[in-house]
Amino acid sequence: MQLAAYDSTHVGFELWVVNNGTIFDNILITDDIEYAKAQGEKLWRPTADGEKEKKEAWDKENKPAEDEPAGEDEDAEEEEPEKDEL
Repeated sequence: MQLAAYDSTHVGFELWVVNNGTIFDNILITDDIEYAKAQGEKLWRPTADGEKEKKEAWDKENKPAEDEPAGEDEDAEEEEPEKDEL
């Protein structure tokens, strides 16, 4: 949770969505830091925990197969053994 305090009379948002599925909600503007913290725990924490559980489940279901060891490629051409020149 990020909290910031500024002396200003205007608020503007510039939101850049980098990842597909990013959602912005529950934007709170207040001058009461304790209220902001309480609302963050009430609204943000359950959402964050739920999203983390869903992502971990998706990652587990979509984990790449570990059939072949890293660094070996079936499509790679076989190298000829090195010959000693006399």
